[in-house]
Amino acid sequence: MQLGSAIGTACLTFIITNIDDAFVLVTFFAESSTSRNLTPLKITLGQYIGFTVIVVVSLIGFAVAVALPSEPIGFLGLLPILLGVWRFFDLIFPKKDGMEEDESESQRIANAKSVFKVAIITVMNGGDNIGTYIPLFSQAKGAEIAVYIVVYYILLGIWCLISFLIMKEKHILRIAEKYATFIIPFLYLGLGIYVVVKSNCYPWSVEQIDNQFLGGPGKIVMGIVTTFLLSSIMGIMVWFKMRKRNRTPTRNEEVSLSENTLAVAKSEQEGPPDASNTINNVSSIGIGQPEKDYGKAETRSIEAGYREVPV
Repeated sequence: MQLGSAIGTACLTFIITNIDDAFVLVTFFAESSTSRNLTPLKITLGQYIGFTVIVVVSLIGFAVAVALPSEPIGFLGLLPILLGVWRFFDLIFPKKDGMEEDESESQRIANAKSVFKVAIITVMNGGDNIGTYIPLFSQAKGAEIAVYIVVYYILLGIWCLISFLIMKEKHILRIAEKYATFIIPFLYLGLGIYVVVKSNCYPWSVEQIDNQFLGGPGKIVMGIVTTFLLSSIMGIMVWFKMRKRNRTPTRNEEVSLSENTLAVAKSEQEGPPDASNTINNVSSIGIGQPEKDYGKAETRSIEAGYREVPV
């Protein structure tokens, strides 16, 4: 085991999988400045509890993967690649102006204690961590995994400190928020490619197929399968993004809908207009007068006709 290489890999994977979590931490620290229950110590403790859950789940996934050959486990490197594609689609299909999530994660667990609130949100944001750590652990030896975990816990404390300092410097936070969204997708893509290449999963699969069939169709089969799989998943991602974008109302649409609902409810309470008032209004404007005039004119015309008829 090369200690320097293991430490470098641990630092790189931690930074890639926790860039977005830094903004969550900054939000927590900003909240702690106005809250008595949420303190920087509780935020840090909650982060360590949540991250421990993520590591345990990753180790369980690694234990399951141990029963399989190491080469096909490298296909799990497609998970970070898909995470990068998902983040890239976030750039292509941004949220509408005024669009917000139906319910924020902090609101869902508003009644929880401060430490557990931070821990739960850390776990909820840890899907990308788990999807990265399992294939990484599967390609490492036991000593390397121990180095990874120790470095992760050290960097987690440094991450909390950096987030606290960033919260104090608003201009740095704005710059980070502006460029991080463009960098993160490519970092995930690079990490996934690294895992796939390191595991030799594709050469191993091609060799297995060539041994089973004549003519060496391994490369063609793997190319077709990989293209179909990635295209299908990316198509589902695009469909989901478009569906969510079209179905989620903006804040202005919600306000307009509320105003229309109140107007309909008010009109139902007032009821239909009174019929007697309508008749009075009609008679008051003299609609019936032309009929009376028409009758008099017709009578005069008949009398004149009688006088003109010769005897």
